[in-house]
Amino acid sequence: MRHSFGPRFLSRLKIIGLKYEDVRVEHVLAFSRLFVALTSLAAWLFHLGETASHYRAGLALLLGYVVTSVALLIWLQWSGDLRHGFVVAAQVNDIAWPALLCLLVEVPNSTFFILFLFAMIAAAFRWGFVETMATALISAAVLLFHATMMAYGPSSVRDLFLTPAEPARLVVRCAFLLMAGFLLGFLAETEKQLRAEIALTNHLLSLARVGSRFASVLQNVLAELGRVFQGTAVYEISSQGSTGRAFKWEIPMLAQPAIHLQELAPAEKNHELLSEYPYAFFMRRIPPNGACSITALDEEGRCLRNGQTQNFAMPLPGAESLLVVSHEMGRDWSGRLVLINAQLGRQREHELRFAQSVMRQLAPVLYSVYLFRAFRSRAGATERARVARELHDTSIQSLIGIEMQVDVLRRRSADGAQADELGRIQGLLRQEVLNLRELMQSMRPLDIGPHQLLDFVAELVERFSRDTGVAVRFISELQEVTLPPATCRELVRIVQEALVNVRKHSGARSAIVRFSSQDGWWKLVINDDGNGFPFAGRFTLRELDCLRRGPAVIKERIRAIGGDFLLESTPGHGSRLEITIPLKGYESHG
Repeated sequence: MRHSFGPRFLSRLKIIGLKYEDVRVEHVLAFSRLFVALTSLAAWLFHLGETASHYRAGLALLLGYVVTSVALLIWLQWSGDLRHGFVVAAQVNDIAWPALLCLLVEVPNSTFFILFLFAMIAAAFRWGFVETMATALISAAVLLFHATMMAYGPSSVRDLFLTPAEPARLVVRCAFLLMAGFLLGFLAETEKQLRAEIALTNHLLSLARVGSRFASVLQNVLAELGRVFQGTAVYEISSQGSTGRAFKWEIPMLAQPAIHLQELAPAEKNHELLSEYPYAFFMRRIPPNGACSITALDEEGRCLRNGQTQNFAMPLPGAESLLVVSHEMGRDWSGRLVLINAQLGRQREHELRFAQSVMRQLAPVLYSVYLFRAFRSRAGATERARVARELHDTSIQSLIGIEMQVDVLRRRSADGAQADELGRIQGLLRQEVLNLRELMQSMRPLDIGPHQLLDFVAELVERFSRDTGVAVRFISELQEVTLPPATCRELVRIVQEALVNVRKHSGARSAIVRFSSQDGWWKLVINDDGNGFPFAGRFTLRELDCLRRGPAVIKERIRAIGGDFLLESTPGHGSRLEITIPLKGYESHG
């Protein structure tokens, strides 16, 4: 069972947002400490103590304070790296010397207790409220210990602590230390948290570089948010209002972030989007009965009352807690960020509002990355379509015309050797026409969905058989396909690439393209009776990658849709390619 409250929000933010802040702070404190020590020593040199022994004791202690301050400064400058031992030693030093001065030196009104103020300032600069208040309590405890020993301690101790302890003055000093600690700690915690939030937001925005792959950008952003809120898994649901389509980008394990994309079926859309739940909320189970506690905000960031949230149940049965934030991306897209098993501190409303603010700033940037990739892809597709038209209208038509003229010359030629040579040239021209047609087909943008897939592949196979003379059949055991359009396009490209390989390399006379579903997988099988690959056996995608064998383009496209691959080759007797794609969830990699 996970703890009810996560680590302090500032400590989680500093992991990412203020990576180099601690070193800079320690440099500032080291120079400030030396200045305070030297100033105190200079003031003591002009102080006329009531007894020479107290004067010498104060001088010795202040000299020790100066020496240790110089030593800490040299340690920091020499090491160049900040370690936990240095921070502890510096804080102990800042508390120990004022404590010794207050206990062992008799000074009218004992002004050295003010040096505790520097120790509290150092704690505030280093950490925040809790550590500063702890320093204030320790400082007050030193003064109380002094007063207790003077009042009730043995005579030997009272002789050691010669500084008088007046009750009224003691109360004022302790109250001053506690108030100063509270104010310094609260202000430091607030200021550090604000700076850390700004730094984290800037860091997340810097990850969303326009021109990068959208899946990579989203993976980096989701992984960073998952680390801050310490979830175990995270996903983003995006819904397009004009088409009604919804996509789920998921990192199942934040310990090993790898993003997966799947298009949601219409029946799953509302359930995954949590449409009935508040705009932003954090929900957790309360042991031992498993009841749920919820903190929720509306679109404007106002906290919802308990009466508005008491009827909501945990939407994911296996989750201990859930952080959900809605956001808008442009006019047509909306989404939900879902962090599973997230941990929030005691300031849950503040952290939830911060997550809402971050997503409100991130969403337009992510949408810009998506639009840039989409526009660039569309521009590339338009250019490829133009080139394909140019190939068809100029190069292919010219080559066909030349082939026809060569055929006429071959038929008229009376010389057999010349006729054979013209026939060879005609064959080369015919092969180049086929190559250009295949190139043209691969360059044309595909705009097909699951409803057009089977007909498109059947037409593709028929045209290939007609152009090349290879007897290819397409067999489909399905009447309906429910794959995402992107996966459909990749499958068509795989079939095109496989048929090109059959024509160019296999020398096959016949081939079969079969599409079916079996045991929770979509299955595409391509058989031919050609020469096969130059190796024999059955190999999976991973084995082929290790051996650096197999059709590289086909393997790359299979990985892009999250599928698997089995290649069976018998040299001289053909090959068999079996591509499988998960049926449940229509999953593919982004």
